[in-house]
Amino acid sequence: MKAIPHFQNERPEMSEHEDFSAAMITLSAVARVYWRMVIMHDVIWTYRLPTAATDGVYIYVNPNFFLGLPNHSQRAFLLGHEVGHIVLRHPQRGKVFRTRGFFRIIDGIKIAFDHRRYNEAADAVINADLIAHGLEVIDGAILDDRFTRDHLVDEAYLELTEELEQEAGEQEGEEEGEGEESDGEAGEGSGSGEGEGEGEGEGSGECESCPDCGAPISASELPSEASASAAPSGTDSCPTCGNDTAA
Repeated sequence: MKAIPHFQNERPEMSEHEDFSAAMITLSAVARVYWRMVIMHDVIWTYRLPTAATDGVYIYVNPNFFLGLPNHSQRAFLLGHEVGHIVLRHPQRGKVFRTRGFFRIIDGIKIAFDHRRYNEAADAVINADLIAHGLEVIDGAILDDRFTRDHLVDEAYLELTEELEQEAGEQEGEEEGEGEESDGEAGEGSGSGEGEGEGEGEGSGECESCPDCGAPISASELPSEASASAAPSGTDSCPTCGNDTAA
């Protein structure tokens, strides 16, 4: 039984478009494994996403974004990026981490799982591999010189987590020191700032997010990075982690 796509295929004829064909030829020439994986998975053309995404089963692409890329190499990069997540089973692995409630246990300590950070690590490794194959990177794609095509995504995630925890600890120490010196001033400012923030948030129409993985659910507020995964607010589950998002 085949999985039900999160989005309808609004432009199926795009799979016959000359720019898609040229991107596939480019992918076949420089990164044949990625090309073969695109052939094995349905491409869903939808305007519900700003760029592209995958749920591990389908490849979702915004036609306008795809055609707006400047050349066939970048279009091939986009397709290769999404199937890179499929090859490495990132959506499925992310769902496992979310379901069990942690990423890994090291020396008896549970390492928390953060979907956005895991996606950042995965993007850096996949993009490094696509660049090594000779494809032109898309503007705004995540790149990190610390991670190469040979890195394991899990190891990259642990390095990012350790770095963020260290920065948070340093910042917390600085804030505690400043707080002891300015307790009175902090009390005066907290009332108006809190009230204004709540009012703007309730009336602004900002997107909801998946309560488990943090992926945006509203298509109008999705991040611009090409691998961002999200579902429209009318669906019952998040395509990133598979969690039921219905109220």
